Amino acid sequence: MSLLELDCKLARNLNPSLILVISLVILVSLSASAMTQTPSIPAWIKNNAKWWSEGQIKDSDFTKGIQYLINQGIMKISEAKPSSSQSQGIPSWIKNNAKWWSEGQIDDSEFVKGIQYLVSNGVIVVETVQCDQILWEHVYHPQRLNIIDLCTQVTGTIENIRAEKDGDYHIRLALDPKYHDMINQANVDQQHGDIVLETICQNPIEQVDAVASCQDFIDNIDIPPVGTHVKVTGSYVFDLEHSSWAEIHPVSSIEVILQNGTTISASNTGATVQNNPASKQNSTIGTLHIDLAEQDYIARGSIQSMTVEVTDGTNPVSDAPVSVHVIYASGNTTKDFTGTTDSDGAFELSWKIGGNSKPGTFEVDIDASKEGFSPAHQTFWFEVVPAS
Repeated sequence: MSLLELDCKLARNLNPSLILVISLVILVSLSASAMTQTPSIPAWIKNNAKWWSEGQIKDSDFTKGIQYLINQGIMKISEAKPSSSQSQGIPSWIKNNAKWWSEGQIDDSEFVKGIQYLVSNGVIVVETVQCDQILWEHVYHPQRLNIIDLCTQVTGTIENIRAEKDGDYHIRLALDPKYHDMINQANVDQQHGDIVLETICQNPIEQVDAVASCQDFIDNIDIPPVGTHVKVTGSYVFDLEHSSWAEIHPVSSIEVILQNGTTISASNTGATVQNNPASKQNSTIGTLHIDLAEQDYIARGSIQSMTVEVTDGTNPVSDAPVSVHVIYASGNTTKDFTGTTDSDGAFELSWKIGGNSKPGTFEVDIDASKEGFSPAHQTFWFEVVPAS
């Protein structure tokens, strides 16, 4: 059965009762050569098509599969024009089309052409997500990242920002409820239930094996401050070197979500975490200093207690936000703590080191900040030994 015959047969049953509104109309073009070079359509999309044809899932769930095809390059996107203000229904025959495709009665190319027809005629309205794939050329040891979705978007609120030795910013994002299924137990246990954002090659690089990857990198990303509601675009991955917690890595863009729901570039807000030292604000009046009181040697299974002390070099600094990131000797387990200094410039924390933890050197990375001071970062170490 040809596509033309199929469309003519099904067009008799048009029923514009289903309305789908997403934000941007796109036109999709798909060449025969592109079909032969792109990956096959995943089974879950075919399952979605079947369930949708049977009324088991919503229109929006079905169109997520279409969105995936577009973002993965199986459908090629050309320049789009805004749709008319009049909403159009999804013809009922498309459900029959989806059912036949899920049962193998029509092939992938026929199904994709049918979806292309609907999109190009403005029946299905889809928002595209664009990622900068060149960023992957600057990710060091990319094999440590298990790619789940090469390009996606999430929204949430920035909880914590810290610079890392590999030149990246490590950002914790508390996801909005609709994205909660993107985190896993490792995020809950080690990242306060947040997804991790990695903006790559943004800072001076101290980690030797990350230097080469960041050569000739010039794409600085403006990062809004903690507490900002943002939309983030990038690759959705699991970090195999950190218990497979979920990340957006690398991040292609971060936009600020305004109260009216629109988004703007972080640079347009006038409040960003500046990535270029030459562009830092000149309003600082001093430099923060960090010290740490802890047990330098401790047996596994014991409670490690620490006091972070923040001063201006002479006097204690109170109400300074502090973040503490502990990396176990195994490299696979981490602990994170956040808080603010008290009137004595101190922030206290403690936790129990597991009895089966690998003995060796534990790393403690501490960041402190306060308005009027340049931020401070300091690294400390302590040794964990077997219990006697």
